[in-house]
Amino acid sequence: MNKTYKLFGGAMMLLGLTLGSCTPDSFEGGDINGLLNAADYEQYVHVNVNQETNYAVFSFDELPGVTPVWNINGRYSSSLVDSSYYRKAGDYSITMRVRNRNGMSDGEITLPFHIDNTKISGFGGFVEDSEFNLWRTATVQDPTFYYAPGWVLTSDPVYNKNGFDYSVILPTATNERWQAQMFVNTDIALSSAKTYDFSVILTSSADLPKALVKVCADNDDNNVLFSQEMDLQGGEPKCLWVSNVPGVDIERVKIVFDFGGNANNTTVNLESIVLKDHANDDGTVVPEVDTDDTVYDYDAETNLWKPVDENNAFTTEFYYAPGWSAIAAPAFTADNGTYQVVLTEATSEQWQAQVKLHTDLSAEANVKYDFSCTLHASAATKGVTVKLTDSSDDNNFFFAERVDLDADADYVFKAPANVLAEGVNADKLTLVIDFGGNPANLTATVSKIVLQKTIE
Repeated sequence: MNKTYKLFGGAMMLLGLTLGSCTPDSFEGGDINGLLNAADYEQYVHVNVNQETNYAVFSFDELPGVTPVWNINGRYSSSLVDSSYYRKAGDYSITMRVRNRNGMSDGEITLPFHIDNTKISGFGGFVEDSEFNLWRTATVQDPTFYYAPGWVLTSDPVYNKNGFDYSVILPTATNERWQAQMFVNTDIALSSAKTYDFSVILTSSADLPKALVKVCADNDDNNVLFSQEMDLQGGEPKCLWVSNVPGVDIERVKIVFDFGGNANNTTVNLESIVLKDHANDDGTVVPEVDTDDTVYDYDAETNLWKPVDENNAFTTEFYYAPGWSAIAAPAFTADNGTYQVVLTEATSEQWQAQVKLHTDLSAEANVKYDFSCTLHASAATKGVTVKLTDSSDDNNFFFAERVDLDADADYVFKAPANVLAEGVNADKLTLVIDFGGNPANLTATVSKIVLQKTIE
């Protein structure tokens, strides 16, 4: 969805920037009395937000002898059309002035606009500006720290607070849990008679394995609502969340963030913090929770597929047919158990972009098998089909499931405890991955394939 916003103008403080010959003090052949008034040009200025991509586009109608001067988050531009990306939901504004041969205008125009949704691969958490978010109405104290690389206490890390969000700079590496703790005390009270939802988006500038978030009482670290950890990849925002967690009686909540295991000069951003009573519905639809507790260990001796990777013991077959017209097979590579395909042409329907890996692996009838693999796509692709089947009979398969892939995000596909559908042995197995419905120029990978007999 695109939204166009009206602008608010008027004289404001002068732009504290010298732009070469464009300032009133450095022009040649002009008339300082001929300076433009920015407010007179509001009707020619536009901002349009694409809420699907989170890009705001700023434009100025072409006028003889008049040029816009945008201040886009500290970046200056004189283009008639410019744009900027905003990952996080919220209210924003930029400013602009106009200039002519006489110099820069008096006053400036402010362009306010709103971004509806925070962009993140996967679930983005609960609604941060909801009336139900206790974090937004609470008294929140300034954070304190326990920062002890090698268990030697050192100076607190530098942090910045922007509204309800934080940025923490950790100059020195740590190597164990609890060596880089941040505490935020509040006056939020919880009750054992209720259940609660919580979410926060974390972004680390470098890989940070097992970052931890803990919500507990400010006077008793053992009185805990929940404690959960997650792995962060450098530069990739991820949402840590829980839903419908049984409450505990807490008079004042403390949130503990632990970044133990951080690398040198790591910056961690914490944003979109939400703590709410689960009974108060803010409209969020939470994703299904993975309840499969099967262990999928790629390196285990029980992994029947690993020898396939190690010995390149497979052959390939492709059916690549945009519009159901078969074209040349896509580029394909296999390297140490990672299979990559490049689909240059878009397809529109299931089964139009099939990649088949034929193996000599056999499977027994009426015996349960577990399967797992990691899928990754360079662009969002809906309805990817994963099918493990008898090579000689497409109806004698273990499973055939469809999943949606987000752009540049791993998807761990799991199919535990399945049996062959026809109830007969399969002498050879084929793994089919169908990217039918893919966008053009899609690069996709399949890796970490695990096939094992189910342990019961």
